[in-house]
Amino acid sequence: MLFFPHSKLLRKCHLSMTPKNHNPTGSLSGPTLLLQGAKLLWHPRVRWLILSPLLINILIFSSLTLAAGQWLGGWLETLVSQVPEWLHWLIWVIWLLFAGLALVVYAFSFTLFANLIGSPFYGVVAERILIMERGEEQSDSSTSMLQIAWQSFVRQLQLLGYFIPRTIAVGLVTLIVSFLPLINLLAPAIAGAWAAWSLSIQYLDYAAEVDQVAFPELLKLGASRRWQGMGFGFTVLMASAIPLLNLLVLPSAVIGGTLLWCRDYEVKV
Repeated sequence: MLFFPHSKLLRKCHLSMTPKNHNPTGSLSGPTLLLQGAKLLWHPRVRWLILSPLLINILIFSSLTLAAGQWLGGWLETLVSQVPEWLHWLIWVIWLLFAGLALVVYAFSFTLFANLIGSPFYGVVAERILIMERGEEQSDSSTSMLQIAWQSFVRQLQLLGYFIPRTIAVGLVTLIVSFLPLINLLAPAIAGAWAAWSLSIQYLDYAAEVDQVAFPELLKLGASRRWQGMGFGFTVLMASAIPLLNLLVLPSAVIGGTLLWCRDYEVKV
């Protein structure tokens, strides 16, 4: 039976992967899904779709990461130099606080824009991983593949329209909190929680879009399994904060999010 892109297939996962109704809890954990995604990066069906955006992102983000690192170092030195002498004992707390916050911002920003670049490829990756999960035969229609690529790019723009204003709002709240003694220790947690939620939606969306699930419906599904999704999102966030490794984390997360969708989310579609 041929797989028709964007048809709403609600079959249980089978064959090469574990059916979702029989998945042990561990198989849905963030680290497990990310590792399973990494193992499938070089599968013949998706390998070239992974390499193309990977090379583009290496060229763009290697220089940006270097510039961001230099800026962060100078910014922290300036910040620490402005701390009164009687508060020098708090310098290490201030440094860790703002360094952690900067890493969250870097990881989140990196994934948003790198996914926009890779979205035409990642939409097709999600489709092919769903085919493998569901035991369908792959269609060789280049027209369908181009259609999926374009629709994935358009969907990414929709996601940015959802994420950017809310991220600015969360950022303002985090900035205000960071100036309040003791309470400022919550700033990285606030930013991290929002980033984890956003990344869970980001990486579930590729498979949801293939299944023609509207974005508002995806948000409802995400909310119904908030902690499950945020666990995966937090894992991706931590891995994305590591330069160079984050280049492989993105496509691994696309595959991991697709596996999570197929095993635990689509049952409610």
